[in-house]
Amino acid sequence: MNEHSYRAFGLTIASDLELPELTPAPPGPADAAIRLVDTGRGFPAPETPGTFRFGDSDCFLLYPQIGAFRVAASGLIEVEPRPGVDPALIGFPLLGPVMALLLQMRGAFLLHGSALVGPGKEAFAFLGDKGAGKSTTAAAFLRAGYPLLTDDIIAITGLDHGAGRIMPAFPQVKLTRAASAVFAGEDLTERPGVPLVREKQRYLVGSGLASEQHAPGHFFLLRRGEALAIRDLDPKERMKAFLRFSYGTRFGPESITPAIAVRHARACAALAHRARAAILTVPHDLDALGEVVAFVESELAAEPPACSA
Repeated sequence: MNEHSYRAFGLTIASDLELPELTPAPPGPADAAIRLVDTGRGFPAPETPGTFRFGDSDCFLLYPQIGAFRVAASGLIEVEPRPGVDPALIGFPLLGPVMALLLQMRGAFLLHGSALVGPGKEAFAFLGDKGAGKSTTAAAFLRAGYPLLTDDIIAITGLDHGAGRIMPAFPQVKLTRAASAVFAGEDLTERPGVPLVREKQRYLVGSGLASEQHAPGHFFLLRRGEALAIRDLDPKERMKAFLRFSYGTRFGPESITPAIAVRHARACAALAHRARAAILTVPHDLDALGEVVAFVESELAAEPPACSA
């Protein structure tokens, strides 16, 4: 079995699996490993609901259609694919929820959203409920020449002793079919569809991924409306927003152990103190993406430097 070496979220990853989504890295000492295992387990029928168990140092996720995943330590992910599964589908849970749990074990604070590098070299990010347009808006900025940091998992390190840094993830965005039509002709390569997520497709970004970590500057909470509008949030509102859109809440309350809850609260408070946030109302019309880019650019240009520790 060949071992592959990749770079993502500030980590060098040694993997038994080939993962085209990730950026290749020179072979060498690894921060984390992805290992194929064969426990001989019997998988339930594909339509069976998944099984998920969470802990501070060990997590298990079973997706009957794809396979079983165990975050066995802060530096080890074990993968047991379902017999006959298309290898291209394994990356969906592995580089999403599973990777998020590994990063959480390593002390990163995670938000669910998309982030890019702004003109002042600070990161700006889009948060929001499902369907708010986070990935679509990020793709519009990518098209406008802004380096992509991440789409889906925003991993922030160093909040306990500074302004924090958003780590570059990997060159992929997830778009609806309607949104992908808007970006036809851009440097995007479609990945195989995933049975568990039919409303979006995965696209590899040919260029434009940021190569370095960046301090978080401004977070835009997306809402849909008739016209562009923005309202700044005060520190208390920022705290609530970061709690609401932290990635861990996607797993449900059973995933938030007491230790994780304490870390989340501290991280949200630190981020609310050091970063800016606003509710950004954007039109439903995809043809308005250019206006959204120009509007946000004017907001970023008008802002003073973010607060520091």
